[in-house]
Amino acid sequence: MFCSARRQRAALLLAAALIAALPFSVHADPAHEAAAEELLRLIQIDRGLAPMAARMRQSTLQQIRAQDVAVGEEPTAAPYLNRIGDLIETTLSWERLRPEFLEIYMQTFTREELVALNEFFRSSVGGKYLANVNSLNQQATEVVRRHAMATAPDVRAITDEMRAALEGN
Repeated sequence: MFCSARRQRAALLLAAALIAALPFSVHADPAHEAAAEELLRLIQIDRGLAPMAARMRQSTLQQIRAQDVAVGEEPTAAPYLNRIGDLIETTLSWERLRPEFLEIYMQTFTREELVALNEFFRSSVGGKYLANVNSLNQQATEVVRRHAMATAPDVRAITDEMRAALEGN
C-alpha cells in the first residue's frame, strides 16, 4: 500500500511537471521557431509596427493636448508629452513585441505549415502579394467605407423615425 501511494505521488508530480512545461514546449523545437521567425521576416511584420506606433503616438498626444493642456501650458506640458510619446513607441517596438508575435504564429501554425507559407512568400506570386498587400488592404477599406457611407441617408432617416417615436412616448 505504501509503495502504491508513493508511486501515485511520483506519477502526479511527473504529470504536473509535464503540464507545467507545456507552454515552454512550443520553444523546444528550434526548427519551428526558426520557421516562424522566417515568416515574420518575409511578411515584414516589423515594418508595420513603426507607422502604427507613430499614429498611436500622434492621436494619443492630440487627445491629451485637447483635454488636458490649456492654451499657454504647452511649454510646461511638452516634456511630459514627449515621455508619453516615447513610452508608446517603446511599448510598441518590434523588440518588445517580437516574442509574442513568434508565439502567436507558432501556436497558430505547425512547423510544416510555416515552411509552406515561407515557400509561398518566397515565390514570385507570394512576393507579388506582399508587394501589393498594403494597396489591396487600402482598396478594400475604401470599398467598405464607400458602401458604409452610402447607408448614411438611410441611417439618418431611420434615426429620425426613432426620435419621432421616442418623442411620441
